[in-house]
Formats: sequence, C-alpha cells, structure tokens
Amino acid sequence: KVFDTSFTADLTVLEECTEFLGRLQTGERLPQFTSCCPGWVKYAEQYCPEMLPHLSTCRSPQQMFGSLAKRYYAKELGISPDKLKVVSIMPCTAKKFEAARPEFTTEGSADVDLVLTTQELAQMIEEAGLVFAELDDDSLDMPFGFTSGAGVIFGVTGGVAEAALRAAYEMVTKDEMGPLNFQQVRGFSGLKAAAVEIGDTTVRVAVVHGLANAKQLLEDIKSGKAQYDLVEVMACPGGCIGGAGQPVDKTGEAKSKRAQGIYRADKGQQLRRSTDNPLIARVYEKWLEAPNSEAAHEALHTHYNERRRIASKGIDFVSEQAPDQKLEVAVCVGTCCYTKGSYEVLQDLAGRIEAAGIGDQVSLKATFCFENCAGAANVQIGDKMVSEVTPRKSAALFMEIMNQLQVRGKAEDLA
Repeated sequence: KVFDTSFTADLTVLEECTEFLGRLQTGERLPQFTSCCPGWVKYAEQYCPEMLPHLSTCRSPQQMFGSLAKRYYAKELGISPDKLKVVSIMPCTAKKFEAARPEFTTEGSADVDLVLTTQELAQMIEEAGLVFAELDDDSLDMPFGFTSGAGVIFGVTGGVAEAALRAAYEMVTKDEMGPLNFQQVRGFSGLKAAAVEIGDTTVRVAVVHGLANAKQLLEDIKSGKAQYDLVEVMACPGGCIGGAGQPVDKTGEAKSKRAQGIYRADKGQQLRRSTDNPLIARVYEKWLEAPNSEAAHEALHTHYNERRRIASKGIDFVSEQAPDQKLEVAVCVGTCCYTKGSYEVLQDLAGRIEAAGIGDQVSLKATFCFENCAGAANVQIGDKMVSEVTPRKSAALFMEIMNQLQVRGKAEDLA
C-alpha cells in the first residue's frame, strides 16, 4: 500500500489547533511552538530545555501515521504490529533519528520501521532503471490517501502555521474564512510575523526557519523583546523542501520552485482545510473519539526530555573586564561539529586560556549553530570564522586568539 503522510498532517492540524486554543483560553504555556520538525525538537531538548513545556505535545505527521498504522490498521488487517512494516519516504535526515526514538513504539514494535530520504529513493529508482516519463499515473491507497490542501503545505516554511490558522478560524467562529491564503507567513524571510483576528481574539503568529533564526527568536522571547502566541519552527532553510535528504539546492532556485509547486497543489485541492477532510472525521469516529481525547493523546501525542551535552554555555574566568570588552570566542557544539571533536576543542582552549592568564580578555562559550555544517567543526574568534577545526588544531586556534589580542610573541611562547 502507498499512503500519503499529508493525511496525518491534516490530523496534526486538528490536534495541534485544539491544544493551542485550549492554551489560548487559559493563557498557559504560551507561546505554543510547533513540534512536527524533529531537528527543531532535538535542538530544543539539547539547548533550551526550559522551553520544552511550550512545545506542542503533538507527534509529527510521520509518527502519527506510524502510530495509526500499528495500533489500528494492523488490527483491521488481522495481523500483529510487528508484522506490519512502515517505510517513510522523507525529505529529512532527522526523521531517521525521530523514528528510532524509544517512545514511538506499539507493543514493542517501532511505529515507523524504516526511513528513506528522497535522495535515497531517487538513487534506488535510477539503479532499478525506472523512467518516470514512461510510467502511468496512479492514485494513492485508502484509508490514508486523501488529503486537504492544508496537509500539503506542511512541507514549506509557514505552511504549518497557515494550515493551523485556517482550521482555528473555523473551529472558533464556526464560519468559513474568505481568502484562505495567509501571505504574511509565506516566503523565505528568516522571520515572518502576523497578527490574525480570530473571532474576538488577536492571535500573534511567528514563523522561523533555520536554527540560527530560531535561536535569535528564542532569545527575543525570553528577554521580553518579542511576544507571540503561536510559533512555527523548521530547522532547515525553506522548511522540509530544503531538508537535508533532498537533492542539494546550491542556488536557492530549486527551493523556490518546490514552494511554488506546493502552493499550486494546495490551490488545486477540492478541500483546503484540514477540518473538511472527511477521512479524518472517519478516523476520529472509528478510533480516536475527538481531538485531544484520551485515545488521541495516547496515539498521537508524546513528551520531551532534556538532552544537554554540556553543563553550561559559557566558561567563566575571574575578570574585572566588562563582558562586552572581551574577545568573543564561540565553539559550535552542534551535531556535526560535536562529532568532529568540537567539545574537546572547547575544553582544550579553556585550559590554554586559563594557563596563559588571559581569562580577563577572552569570553569563551559553546554555541549552536553557525549553519556551516559542511565545514565542521567551526569556531568563531571575534569576527573571524575558522572551519574544519580538529582537536589537533587547538594550538593554532589559541595562537589566533593571541594574535587578535595583539600579543603574538606571547602566543608563540605558549604554543
């Protein structure tokens, strides 16, 4: 059987909207952050666990699909969950990690057994000698093969927020919206914001893509500089269309065309709101009772855990120097850099700085992420980015620090 994960994107909209409207009514745990991007969820678990209560508890569409398949569809087929194999085709490498999370299992069987990226599937198609131009079109299978336009636009930055707003408006006002396109949350700006009137309430929405933009937004929210009710975060630039499992887009033109294709597909759908998908209504009727019900929570929601790798972001040296007068040295400890030894580099530099007695002149900290994973590991010294760093290059990095402090002679002695 070939199904469409956009079906469970529609399901995600109903669950997430119901959860959000409940929080909006009570004023608790706002802003609510989306949780369908596993790269963003893992970032939050590692680097800002204090914000985890603000994430939606909804599983991603991939994991909602796997749960439905193993919990309910397998029973309809008369087989045990471990005999039903779910293989996802995804634009995202983080989906492989997500599928392996221990909380996503049914009776000891992983809800999603295997994840292939779009690039991996394309390679398999090529190796098999298939020529798409010579193949006949076919329809997706039921019962998970029908989606609304809202489910389709999940793949582009701003799409989750737009799908949620379409549903929230109808759920609150009981009326159909006029124009369904929310242009305010579309496009490739690092941060997009909108204030949307839903009944008597103004909902403040923010959309970010790329973890550097997410980090800045989090800092603004925590400092009180920015205030929002609903925040969509996608780790990859452009959203899933720019996922690490997609064919590489070096110019940005491909992502733009992919976005246009998604919005065309949305416009061409007969139904464009998740609330209008009749098969979603059937799923609730047969299996889940209602959005956010006990059955829905058990099958479609999850929890998060702190995953800090290091105890703190900064290394404190005794100093009378004002922080803004120090030379800033930032070592990336994101996944790619961490696996290349960046944490060992951080520790080594800390020892060298302390031994040299220049802690009053240097601010050393761990950070995430410079979005230069191809050059991992990365270290920023003042305004200079140093890439392809290894623990063996710590001495050279330390010399660069001394150079920027204009004490080159002392650096050579210490190195």
